[in-house]
Amino acid sequence: MDPAGAVNWAVIGTGAIAHRFCSDIRYSRQGRIKAVASRDPARARAFAAGLGVGVTGDALDAVLADPAVHAVYVASPTAQHRDHALAAIAAGKAVLVEKPLAASAAEAEEIAEAAACAGVLCMEALWMRFTPGVRAAKRLVDAGRIGPLRGLDAHLSYPNAFDPRSRLFDPAQGGGAHLDLGVYPLSLAFHLLGTPGEVSHGVVRAPNGVPMAGGLVLTYREAVATLGFGFLAEGRNDAVVTGASGRLGLQAPFLCPPSLSIRTASPAVRPDAESAPPLPAVRHGLRGALPALKALTRPLRERRVPTLYEGTGLQYQVDHFAELLAAGETDSPVMPMRQSIEVLRVLDRFALSDRP
Repeated sequence: MDPAGAVNWAVIGTGAIAHRFCSDIRYSRQGRIKAVASRDPARARAFAAGLGVGVTGDALDAVLADPAVHAVYVASPTAQHRDHALAAIAAGKAVLVEKPLAASAAEAEEIAEAAACAGVLCMEALWMRFTPGVRAAKRLVDAGRIGPLRGLDAHLSYPNAFDPRSRLFDPAQGGGAHLDLGVYPLSLAFHLLGTPGEVSHGVVRAPNGVPMAGGLVLTYREAVATLGFGFLAEGRNDAVVTGASGRLGLQAPFLCPPSLSIRTASPAVRPDAESAPPLPAVRHGLRGALPALKALTRPLRERRVPTLYEGTGLQYQVDHFAELLAAGETDSPVMPMRQSIEVLRVLDRFALSDRP
């Protein structure tokens, strides 16, 4: 880091997520793009030219050798995450790896071990955990605003027709709905509820065998998380966290929700059959139904909490990463490497489930 505290970033890759990262970093307090790396140096230079004066583009080795680069963002296809992360670590650079951290838990463990041995900061770029809405939801849950957690219902689906040429369906590039989308609701469950005791799966496969959609049920001692994801259709893409005394909703898209809804039981009225207020006498018509409806909903109170953000939300992980660098940390308390590995272990088993 320079004396002003700014972090100079090198981006590996020139695809859509690299474009988003470079666009959102303008909203970052401390990050700025210094270089772009690609296996095609000409493509890297063309990408860098569009980012403004002072940004260079070159082959990976040249970019990693640049002493002005403080941190590396791995934005290459999932199948290349391991190799690019290990190269950055070997060069002594702090590294932020686009989700998922790797194509498998075994590869993620290699990255974590290399980073630990080198003493450099490494983190999965699970940007969802750092967006204002998810951070607010985590604070509310940890503060006990909805009581002890009892469940999570989260779904993330976007339509993508099967195309064996697409990276989304190419196993050699880390394709599959579980790695592209499933990592989000699963990581949210780990973030809010922790490591489950049991996990069950259901998979819908594309013609080439790659997971195209699926569901996970995570069982805890006193809670259940039901998660869905896939390429089959547009989903509702929200999340609901249920507690013993209330409910917290993350409006779609729950990755970076524009608002939260909090519905909690009134402390003066327990929402059970015995203590519920008596229903008024039956009267006909809509006017007669209103008192009954009010009586039924009185035990619960709901309010909306807007959670404003800039850009598409990738910059918040950048600022968190800068804080860790400044403090000399090598692991994130918000997105620890061990949890990235645990999530991938679940997804590994999911990908192999129902196989002969």
